[in-house]
Formats: sequence, structure tokens, C-alpha cells
Amino acid sequence: TGASHGFGRSLARLLAPQLGPGSVLLLLARSSEALAELAAELRAGAATGSDTGSATGSSGLRVQCVTADLGCAEGLRTATAALRELLQDASFGRLLLVNNAGSLGDVSKSFLDLTDLEEIDAYFSFNISSALCLTSTALRAFGERPGCSRSVVNISSLCAREPFPSWALYCAGKAARDMMFQVLALEEPGIRVLNYAPG
Repeated sequence: TGASHGFGRSLARLLAPQLGPGSVLLLLARSSEALAELAAELRAGAATGSDTGSATGSSGLRVQCVTADLGCAEGLRTATAALRELLQDASFGRLLLVNNAGSLGDVSKSFLDLTDLEEIDAYFSFNISSALCLTSTALRAFGERPGCSRSVVNISSLCAREPFPSWALYCAGKAARDMMFQVLALEEPGIRVLNYAPG
């Protein structure tokens, strides 16, 4: 998720050449134009086998795009429907889900400025609830398959552990996501779960 810009885009570029024949890389973000541009770049790299200078791995890679705003119910429905449809393919032997989408929010506001419940709920819905729903949907759709692996990566931050002035929502959101995925790891020991804070 959040594949059209920044860290998500860079990660997609790094992952693509590592994926073997028959793999599908599903890119999800709000910006359809940026997604299409990235997908074209990755498809071209897969066709030549030299996306990032690697001559192996990405041959036969399929790249699919889903344009969806995870901050609203309709966008989340679009994303979960796409995951369910893709993961019906019983030939897949491995699932890797990277929860990268997120928002810093309005860091011009201090704690005492945060009085609008709709704004706060919208922030947590996008940054926490959507990751929970997407992950649950993907894991249920893929299910336990003999000899197969399931991995979930939560892109975290130092802000999950340390407070920063004017970043109340972001720090709380990252801390909540870290704990949420720790619960998943505890409940489902057969799933590899990683909270990863770049840098």
C-alpha cells in the first residue's frame, strides 16, 4: 500500500526484481497516474530483466494496480475486493503484504488543538483501521496452505516509541499499529510479522 510515492514506490522498485516467475506485484495507492507510471516502469524492467540492474528474478512478473483511497469506506472496499480476487489463485505459494500507506497529518496542530472528533476519527481510520482490515482480508483470502508462507510487514517509525511535539496523532497511530501487529504475531504464530521502522 502507498506504492505511488516515497518509500512505497522505492520498495516496489526494490522488490520487483526479487520476485520469481508467476509472481504478482499488486500496487495500491490513491494516485492512479503515479501508479500507472510505476507499473509501466516495473513491467519494462520485468521484460528486460534489468529493472534495478539485476538480471534475474523478475522475468514473468505481473504488475497490477489498484487505485483506492484507504481513508474512506469505498476505497477500502475497492482494495479488499481486489485482494480477495487476486488471492483466489491457489497456485501462489507465498504472500507478502507491506502496510506502508499512512499520513503524517496536520503537524501544525498541537495536542490542545485536536478537538474535532471527525478529523481525529478520519486520521485513525486511514492510518490504523484500514491496515487492520486489509491485513485481515488478505490473510483470510490466502488462508493456510501446506508448504506456503505468509508474511506481513508494518512500516513503522521511531514515532511509535518516542513522542514529538505537534505529532500526537502520528505518534499515537504508529504506536497503535505496532501493537496491533504484535497481537497478530501472538495470535498467529504461523505468520511472519514484522514492524519495520526505516532509518
